[in-house]
Formats: sequence, structure tokens, C-alpha cells
Amino acid sequence: MNFKLSISILSFILLLSCGFELANYDNNFTIANIDTNGEKRINYKLKNKILNKTKNNNANSIYITINSKKERLIKEKNISNQITKYEIIIIVDVEFRSMNDSNINGSFSVLKKGDYGSSAKYSDNLNSEKNLINSLVENISEEVIENLVVYFNDL
Repeated sequence: MNFKLSISILSFILLLSCGFELANYDNNFTIANIDTNGEKRINYKLKNKILNKTKNNNANSIYITINSKKERLIKEKNISNQITKYEIIIIVDVEFRSMNDSNINGSFSVLKKGDYGSSAKYSDNLNSEKNLINSLVENISEEVIENLVVYFNDL
């Protein structure tokens, strides 16, 4: 009994002192300019969300180019061959380079998918698609900022 108790206390103490720390996600860069290509509505929302989340005045300025692409596919049809669900795929390619140091540059891609149900009214379909795109753009902007922060924190 005492042996099992001492082993469990010892393992508990060893596991608690593993040294895990949360990652530091402070922005140590400022976005000087964002160029966009592709879907205008997605680019506008993405650009505004990225600029709102990174308003620091740091010495490291970066230049970003965003290429976006949206695809709307038919996901499901019922027995009478009517569309019941659509799938939206948004692909964003991000290229960045530092304005201060020409050796610092890179690129990455972000792909997000979502689906929405079809309705009998066309306006309901448009609203569902718009809400899904807003949600996907929010997720993409968070992932873009996270990737940039991780890259520039490694320097």
C-alpha cells in the first residue's frame, strides 16, 4: 500500500514539473502594405481583419501579397436531383517579405472549407453563403496572423 502510494506521489510530482510553457504570440512586426489579388469581397474583409489585429508600431515592417480563390461546389443532391447542400472552398496564398531585411521572405497557403444547406428562396441561399464566407474569412485571418507571428518570433 505504501509502495503504491509513494510511486503515485512521485510520478505526480514528476509530471507536474514537465516545464510546459505557453507560446508567446506577441506581434513583433508591423504590416506596411497589403496587396491583394483574386476575390474582391474576400480580400477586402481579410485585409481589414489582418490590419485591425496587427496595429503595432514595431521596427520590423513587412509587405504582404494575398492571392485568394473561392470555389462553390455542389455537395449533395436529393433523389429528384435537386441541390440540397453547397460547399465553399476558400484558398488563400500569402507571400511576405521584410521591408528592413531583404533576406527575410516566405510564403504559405491556407485552405478552409465549409458547407451550407440550400433553400427554396434565392435570397436565403445568398445569406447562408455570405455568413459562411464571413466565418471562413475570420478563421483564415486568424491563421494568417498566427503563421506570421510564429515565423517572425522564430527570427
